[in-house]
Amino acid sequence: MLAFVPPAIAQLPALSVNPATNHVINLIWPYTNSGFALQQATRLTAAGWKASALSPDFDSNSATFSASAPMSRTGEFYRLAQPADLRGIYVYVDLDGKTNSPGAGPEMEALNQLGVDGMLLVGLWSSIETNLNQYDWSQLDAWMSYAASVRKKVTLVIRAGDGIPDWLFQAPPDGAGATKLVFSVSPKNGELGNCQPDTITIPWEQAFQTNWSLMLSNVASHLKESGTYGQLTMLRLTGINRSTDELRLPAETPFTNGLTGTGLDCVSNAPAIWQMYGYTPSKLLSAWSNVVASFNASFPDKTFCVAIIPVPPQVPFPPIDDNGDLITNTLPDQNQPLLLLASEMLPGRLVVQFNFLMASNAVNPAVPAAAVNYGSLTAFQVNDWYGSFGPVGSACGGTAQVPSPCDDASYLNMLQQGIYPLGVTNPLRSQYIEVWATNANTFTNAIWQAHQELFTPP
Repeated sequence: MLAFVPPAIAQLPALSVNPATNHVINLIWPYTNSGFALQQATRLTAAGWKASALSPDFDSNSATFSASAPMSRTGEFYRLAQPADLRGIYVYVDLDGKTNSPGAGPEMEALNQLGVDGMLLVGLWSSIETNLNQYDWSQLDAWMSYAASVRKKVTLVIRAGDGIPDWLFQAPPDGAGATKLVFSVSPKNGELGNCQPDTITIPWEQAFQTNWSLMLSNVASHLKESGTYGQLTMLRLTGINRSTDELRLPAETPFTNGLTGTGLDCVSNAPAIWQMYGYTPSKLLSAWSNVVASFNASFPDKTFCVAIIPVPPQVPFPPIDDNGDLITNTLPDQNQPLLLLASEMLPGRLVVQFNFLMASNAVNPAVPAAAVNYGSLTAFQVNDWYGSFGPVGSACGGTAQVPSPCDDASYLNMLQQGIYPLGVTNPLRSQYIEVWATNANTFTNAIWQAHQELFTPP
């Protein structure tokens, strides 16, 4: 006979129990918009609770989670706990910008605005692990200490992709001997008509996997030693990246036809390069499984977010099937197996987001669909269409080539589209919205209003 206690946090649902067989019972609870961790204990003291070994499954038809426990486990208690309150407005902060430099002024000003709840601290792997097993913690420590001083939540993002350090490609003993792949890619799906180099490695290669996992472990250890681990609210699931922190790989071609054609001569034929190195969706999924496992091993009590490239309008990965052949017609949802796997490995602790909101556009349905299909949480980042023309900031209309500026009303409207991805009458709410310092310092009323709405229960 199992005993149960009510959830520790009011936003979380109570557990119910149904007998599955004479030997097994099912713990069941509805989808929660605040995330959860299933815990168990043999005594009802604060120190007695620990992460449960049970792995919850999500039923998209009933929007419920469930976990099976043997009837023989008498005297065990189960509850739901919330890993952290993720809600709020987060300002994008460049980890490489020193806290005492003039360039960090707008970011620090934004972090002190009413309604700003946290920072999205984004840095390159190469800036943290400068040489093999040699770390520069100065910038990370400075920003984590500053976040603690102003009581802000922190989402930590360490980019691979073009953030991979050069030593990874060097031969041992000074490097890891990883394969170096050089692409030429075009931002915003070629809409701006320009190209940039993108040097990455093969994500399923052991040289990458081993060193990426070791780096994450060292980051976690350092944050604990420095006393700032508790300040860390969330981490972005990175490791399979291109030139941003989004989950994607180079997939474009210079051709005018095909699923990934750009019509730009400066773009590499990425699918052909990947075919040379044996790319298949199964290998990508295996690499992703190892990446997620590494994050979870180093940060077992944290929540994780992943920024996706929805299909459509773009193609996040090479259009290649498991036979290694090019896909030339209907492309499957390339994100689906990756998100399903992550949701199964991180039940209750996965946020799926899209790094694009536009006041003139409806939100991309892929993000709320992930909540419906996988039981994940929801979030968004505003667009960065003015980043090509000066300080990074959002447009509220126009095109990537000719963006239209926001005012306080249109900027608030954009934030609200992200907060209520299925409309204001639907109980699904986003956990947070990521914004640029330029806009946070300009549209202060909109930021404050959006903050209040994020913290208003459905």
